[in-house]
Amino acid sequence: MQLHNRSERHRELFFAGLGVFLMLGLGLTAPPARQDAGQGKTPTTNAQAAARQADQAALPETERVYYDVPDEEGRLSGGFVLLPRPDISNVEKSLTSTYTTILNNGPSSNRIDIVFVGDGYLAAELGTYATHTLNGLNALMSKEPFFTYSTLFNVHRVDVVSIESGVDNDPTNGISRNTAMDMAFWCSGIERLLCINVTKAYSFANAAPDVDQVLAIANSTKYGGAGYGSSELATYSGGNGSATELALHEFGHSLGDLADEYDYNDGAVYTGPEPPDRNASIYEAATMLASGDKWADWLGDPGIGFGGTVGTYEGCLYKQYGIYRPTSNSLMRTLGQPFNLPSIEALIIEFYKIVTPIDDSTPTGSTLNGSETIFVDPLDPVGHSLDVEWLLDGVTIAGATATTLNLSTVVIGPGVHTLTATVTDNTTLVRDDSARSIWMSESRTWSVDPSLLGDANGDGFINVTDLLLLLGAWGPCPVPCPPSCAADFNGNCQVNVTDLLALLANWGP
Repeated sequence: MQLHNRSERHRELFFAGLGVFLMLGLGLTAPPARQDAGQGKTPTTNAQAAARQADQAALPETERVYYDVPDEEGRLSGGFVLLPRPDISNVEKSLTSTYTTILNNGPSSNRIDIVFVGDGYLAAELGTYATHTLNGLNALMSKEPFFTYSTLFNVHRVDVVSIESGVDNDPTNGISRNTAMDMAFWCSGIERLLCINVTKAYSFANAAPDVDQVLAIANSTKYGGAGYGSSELATYSGGNGSATELALHEFGHSLGDLADEYDYNDGAVYTGPEPPDRNASIYEAATMLASGDKWADWLGDPGIGFGGTVGTYEGCLYKQYGIYRPTSNSLMRTLGQPFNLPSIEALIIEFYKIVTPIDDSTPTGSTLNGSETIFVDPLDPVGHSLDVEWLLDGVTIAGATATTLNLSTVVIGPGVHTLTATVTDNTTLVRDDSARSIWMSESRTWSVDPSLLGDANGDGFINVTDLLLLLGAWGPCPVPCPPSCAADFNGNCQVNVTDLLALLANWGP
């Protein structure tokens, strides 16, 4: 995990939590409990552990835990409760569980690691749990923006065995079962709020190579779930027909920090401050457009396939009046719908707060001599490539947009120069250029000194040692070329008289 990115994310969550407390202070309490009508990365070093602990210390002592209940058309009602936020910064991993990586797109250092854990599954039911996991994963990766950015994710399934099958209060309140993570319906007196012992969930999840988001599946067919805003965790019932859609909705909360876009149709008026959520605002279209805030860049977009035309539609965050959502409908309002375009943008930005656009590159620590072919390896979303720009001393090198650059083709004068490669995700699914600049663009920089041309052994001197290396390598370079020939100064995969003349021209320190 990129811990500096996560620190920024946790600071945002702190202000989101602060907003909750301001609302409470103004008398704008969380939605009342409504009875429905029938329905981080694991630290690998001491420095990382310290950073995670500092991040956790910055968060409020409670967190929003969301719950949602659909009617027959999938329209949601529900809300959130404030529950104690556990410290998950240094949870010991379980030594009794094994994991299986079911989606591997690269090193965890630059991927979003989702970990599935299951509660209430006996050893004989782990096959059912595996099916529930695949159902959830397939549903997640078929929905935008997860489909386009599926290559940014690694997914692991941790097999957790419980003593008893099922979870607490299923099918009715008062039923108790001995399970590994204490999952239970009727949390805080709300039937469909499916809670979990977050610390225990992370103990099992930490058996995986890394953890950014946890999806906890209950061995149940009863509808229910929860989205833990600060703990990066969501729960759902693995055997329920609406379970995968619910998991996607809760992921909107736990990963995208998105607000619920529904209201109770009860005449309630929102009177609080501008909410921190990117998909909720107190401003109508004209005011939003003038300020350029929230989803102003999307206003008027037809949003074909993504919930319809983007505007400001009254009714959001559980209030019918005084607050607006981006589209008439979306997955944050009704199950079975897509995320709307502003919510997709918000999710992509959150993805890039965990990963960076460049996976790998030519090492930046040593000075180049101007003969090398160097590279950057960007992330590879589905359907589009990231844009690459090469600059010499801050000036764009014309035509240089590939992931490799042969420096022998670039005119480089005497002296020490700065070479930069900038990689940017210019997806049309994001219009917030400020966020793109901060999170979705990354640069790597090298020093280039042509006077080093001829220094075959890189010791800072061009002398008889380099001459002997050159003569010993005379002829075609072995495959792969480059970088097999240190004496191939012009990068043509041949050590010949051209390289000899370059060495002699730069003889000396």
